[in-house]
This record gives sequence, C-alpha cells and structure tokens, in this order.
Amino acid sequence: MTYDDRSPAGGMALRVIRLVVPWIGLLIVVLVLWSFVSDYRAAVETDTPTSTVEATQTAEVAAGEPYVKVLSDGLNLRSQPSTTAAVIKVLSAGQKLVFIEEGIGWYHVRDTEGTEGWGAAGGRYTELVQP
Repeated sequence: MTYDDRSPAGGMALRVIRLVVPWIGLLIVVLVLWSFVSDYRAAVETDTPTSTVEATQTAEVAAGEPYVKVLSDGLNLRSQPSTTAAVIKVLSAGQKLVFIEEGIGWYHVRDTEGTEGWGAAGGRYTELVQP
C-alpha cells in the first residue's frame, strides 16, 4: 500500500506533514537563536564581582594603537571568555581598555589599573576603535 495525493488518507497525512514540518524547523531555529542571545545578554548583565584579581601592570591606551571603548554601563569584565566565568569587575560606559586579543564574541582587555579580563565584543556594549 502506498500513500500519494490521490488516496484520501495518504493525501491528508502528506498535506499535514507538509504544513507542520516547516513550522517545527522555524521553532527550532528560534529556540537556538534565543539561547545564543540569552548567553550574550548574561555576559553583560550587572553581577557583583565574585573574585579579586591582582593587577598585572598599569596600562594606558597608547596613541595610535587599537583600544576597546565600553559603550554600556554595567559591562562585566570576566576571568574567561564565557558567560559562566567569574566577574572580575563591572565597567562603566566611556572607559577605554587596552586591546590584547579578540576571541569569538569576546575582547581580551586590560583596564588602566592593570586588571586583565574578557568583555563581550561588539553590539551595544563595546566597540573596537582602530585609530
């Protein structure tokens, strides 16, 4: 027994499948994107620093060198490039940070007090300035 569009039962089943499957795919895509957005937002939401880190060296943004500008108050500076990593500091809008390297979705930076950490890259939170 085969199902095709001419058989009443098979035709209805195929029509239902053709209507439902794209919506299920869209739902999966939305859920995956929601998960990524939630992780990114968690990276920048205000947390209380959970550990202290000793300064590695005093740092100033050198003229002509790229730097990271904080665009949003309450940006978390984390110990690792992960939303689950400990918050070292909470940064303020307008701060200029020494750019060390770029990870996927993260900037490795050093502030003027010499504290190194990772901050969320781009979006409305930070901007990599290349003079």
